[in-house]
Amino acid sequence: MRLVYLARPEDGGRKVYHVLKNTLSLSAEQIKRLKKAGAVYVDGSPVFMDRPLSPGETLSADLSAAEPEPEFPPERGELEVLYESDWFLAVNKPSGMLTHPSRGKFTGTLANYASGYVLQKYGEPNVHCVNRLDRGTSGLVLFARSAHCKNLAIAALREPEAEKVYIAYLAGELPERRGVIDLPIDREREGFQKRVVRDTGKRAVTRYEVLRMVKIYGETVSEVRFRLETGRTHQIRVHCSHLGAPIIGDRLYGDSRSIALSDTLGIPRMLLHASSLTLRDPLTHRLLTLEAPVRRPEMTKMVKFFHDFLLTTGPQ
Repeated sequence: MRLVYLARPEDGGRKVYHVLKNTLSLSAEQIKRLKKAGAVYVDGSPVFMDRPLSPGETLSADLSAAEPEPEFPPERGELEVLYESDWFLAVNKPSGMLTHPSRGKFTGTLANYASGYVLQKYGEPNVHCVNRLDRGTSGLVLFARSAHCKNLAIAALREPEAEKVYIAYLAGELPERRGVIDLPIDREREGFQKRVVRDTGKRAVTRYEVLRMVKIYGETVSEVRFRLETGRTHQIRVHCSHLGAPIIGDRLYGDSRSIALSDTLGIPRMLLHASSLTLRDPLTHRLLTLEAPVRRPEMTKMVKFFHDFLLTTGPQ
């Protein structure tokens, strides 16, 4: 994987190192690896880092030489690819699968399968998670094919034009049909997975729009679109639970009412889906909107419930 840059008039006399670091945003560690591998070139010839550039010269770097050793083994596995380029791979994660290896599970994760996919297709196993989803959440996960691309993509996701959109089904109602939840989130206890809304926590902002509401077995069920402005762990789940409308199927943050409804509907996992991700491609500068269709049976079952109930009762 090669990064290519055409020196501009203002680059005249600038050293290769400074262009790599300040213009192309490579880290000092990545530049160190490139230097050690002799993988930086000007007009196709290897150069030292203190070599000055002239306008019109082509600076290139073999990013594969700057990659650390893979953190986990590549594996062959079922993978729904939504988008791929020289730099990125977007896939549709099923619920119940870990995004990335953890201490207790080193294989059989989405990242293992993504690594196996790019190894088979491109001969390079490295993938890096740009965004992660909880085990029970389905939907779009973006992988970068180099550490450099990951850093650029994470920076792009901080820009105002970037957008993360989720769809969820809630047991209950939110305060308004459209609104903003701005409540800080903290760990319930040190070392525990569960989070709570607490003044000492970090700021967490979730925008939402209620798409539809119906009564199912006497309970109000809301179909809601969420947009995240911050990325706290379990953010949507915590905010919904705090407002008295837990996500259906969420056993960690659900209450007795939502869990009973989940059991009645036969929903074994939470109904939360990362439906789209928008960011400006940091290398082509095109605005990308990537979408992940709903595949999980529980979500499609709920869509059918809404369809059937709306046919008989009309919108609520």
